[in-house]
Amino acid sequence: MKRLEISKDIQFFVNKLARTKMIIYQSFRYNQKHKSYEFYNKNEKLKLGFQLCDFVNTDFNSFESFKAFVDKYSIVTFAELSDISIYRDYDENEYLEMLKNVFNKSADKLEKYKKAFIEDIKYIYNLNDLEEVHELSPAQRLHILRGSKKSSAVLKLCKSEELKIKFNNFGDFTNFSITNEEDAQEIVKYVDNDKLSPYCFSCNNIIQSFVVELFEIATTENIEIKKCKNCGKYFVPDSRSNEIYCSNIYENGKTCKEVGHFRTQQRLMKEDDDLRIYRNVYQKLLLRTRRNPDNVQYEKEFQQFKEKNIELKEKINNGELTQEEYMKWLNRQ
Repeated sequence: MKRLEISKDIQFFVNKLARTKMIIYQSFRYNQKHKSYEFYNKNEKLKLGFQLCDFVNTDFNSFESFKAFVDKYSIVTFAELSDISIYRDYDENEYLEMLKNVFNKSADKLEKYKKAFIEDIKYIYNLNDLEEVHELSPAQRLHILRGSKKSSAVLKLCKSEELKIKFNNFGDFTNFSITNEEDAQEIVKYVDNDKLSPYCFSCNNIIQSFVVELFEIATTENIEIKKCKNCGKYFVPDSRSNEIYCSNIYENGKTCKEVGHFRTQQRLMKEDDDLRIYRNVYQKLLLRTRRNPDNVQYEKEFQQFKEKNIELKEKINNGELTQEEYMKWLNRQ
């Protein structure tokens, strides 16, 4: 008997005024009685940016991290990327095997998309503190990304011709390309007539929806994506735009909001203490050199210290050395 496949299309309803999106798609739930997974139609309302942040915070090199995302948002969101058929029902082993197949075929691609979105997010919200775009708004930085000066990392990867967009009753934009300037202007012409009107669109993988979502966030006032000062994850502030800590659980059931300030103060104190030790060592070697100008060996050791310090700092930045290992070296000088 032929197994029935489920649809991979995902429907989105975006309400910019409420800053939310409704997702309508097919998902799976576990049937305890039959020890199986069965599909059902799922409707979910999310704040704009929440799902995108979940995506860029996921480690797609880890199956468990991948599984946590699809358990939350359905395997259907990634099915098209792996070109694997998804059926209406699975037993436990079949379902797990299907997840592993999708993971094996799409993990590398998902990781590339994630890094591309992070690159664009950092630029749009100037998370790297670039002086040349400091005075610009997120919408203006987005315009630069789509222009000739700087190319969007995301749009380089996306096949935008697959994106099906419908704005209210303005018409079907199935054949429009969001990377083509003329097409984009045509879409904007309709949207600008009523900027806050809700609209619908559909696509066959979640990546394409994130392109639209990032555009919406960047062009909506008082909503932005930030990077948590405690855990380093990306998040959309719940209320105040000056929030610097996310609401993710960090440790012992407490969120970054609850522990972030204390941990940041501890980290700053530790960094100050480490900096004090470095300066003491630097001054010690410098004074020794100045007091003994004829001692070539002292001058040589001072130069070697400075060069080695730069080398080790680069290794820390690249994740090749821990701060603790660096401090052990510093204390030996």
